[in-house]
Amino acid sequence: LQGAPADQSVKSGSGGGEATGKTPGRRRLASLDTFRGFSLMIMIFVNYGGGGYWFFDHSRWNGLTVADLVFPWFIWIMGVSIVFSYKSRTKHTILSRLYQLVRRSVILFGLGLFLNNGFTLGRWRIPGVLQRFAISYFVVALTELLTSEIRNSLCSLTPKGRILGIFRDITSNVFQWTVVFVLELLWLVLTFLLPLPQPCPRGYLGPGGLADHGRYSNCTGGAAGVIDRWLFTDNHIYQTPTAKETYHLLRPYDPEGVLGSLNSIVLCFLGVQAGRILVLYKKDYNILIRFLLWGLLLGGLGVVLCEGQKNEGMIPLNKNLWSLSFILVMGGSAFVLLAALYFIIDVILWWNGAPFKYPGMNSILVYVGSEILQGYFPFSWQQQSNSHLDLLFANLIAVGLWILIAYYWFRIDFFVKI
Repeated sequence: LQGAPADQSVKSGSGGGEATGKTPGRRRLASLDTFRGFSLMIMIFVNYGGGGYWFFDHSRWNGLTVADLVFPWFIWIMGVSIVFSYKSRTKHTILSRLYQLVRRSVILFGLGLFLNNGFTLGRWRIPGVLQRFAISYFVVALTELLTSEIRNSLCSLTPKGRILGIFRDITSNVFQWTVVFVLELLWLVLTFLLPLPQPCPRGYLGPGGLADHGRYSNCTGGAAGVIDRWLFTDNHIYQTPTAKETYHLLRPYDPEGVLGSLNSIVLCFLGVQAGRILVLYKKDYNILIRFLLWGLLLGGLGVVLCEGQKNEGMIPLNKNLWSLSFILVMGGSAFVLLAALYFIIDVILWWNGAPFKYPGMNSILVYVGSEILQGYFPFSWQQQSNSHLDLLFANLIAVGLWILIAYYWFRIDFFVKI
């Protein structure tokens, strides 16, 4: 969740940005902090109730709502941050960077287990949001670490010719794109070719239960559900998925399970690609053009896979499965949104990112705090009615309080990093 640490500044193209005050002449990428903080505030708003509106609730199965955007955006943003993090630690030894990598992953995974379960050990839910962050971070950061020397060699060997120079953000990243290809191939093979218990057909992507006229009632999630139930058993995965009430599911299903984690790693790699563009290209127009091209390419491929339909495409948009079409659309939208924020905040300086940049600079602390204090006054209280207006007011108050808290931490220079 945390981006570049509070005492670590990063370059922001040739535009402006807010200096940290710790390293003269170097600046944080204010647009990335703002993107992270904006996503976090939406996440808190949704987790606290989203005013009771349907579009601030997660999709029951296929489809896309506002609530489905923020988690994948965070994964993508984490990939961007990894590039800057390792760029600033080039003088550190490989062992020290490997230690930091493992340490952060373990802490994230442990925090996720605690937030999921507290101290009740009997029915621990093992997968979860922070656990998925930990897995994605570990794999992507490890490849960033292990391939740094290879990438530097490729960059030095890349001809400075006009054609090849245009694509150096890709040619310098060949090994990681090979990893992406292997992971995505593995997801496709397991999703569509893994034999499933009868009567579940291979390649089933539905919610089971009452869907499909009840023919596959015990097949929720297809291969993704089978793998999680085999690894963790029914007792240690999510018991109340969003599809449970709608489709009267017979078994639990975890939207943060193992198979979907392969695609979350791929999405994090797409964020690395954005970070590579920011590092390699100095002119703002080069960065913006590439961001927009990547956004259109990924989003277009995602629409092609789902055929522009909710349920009938080859691979539907589905956050419960973290389907290929879903991560392509999420990656594409992240590229476009960061391009817009980068232009407004870091290039033409029309906005400094406030108030969203403050929680974005301390995101791990704000997120964990919001999860622990959810349900406690003044972040929530007993409603006299369940009207949208009352719920909306309460949820907006909670979001505003977390922004004020993050701003106070910023003013006193209090940042938590792992």
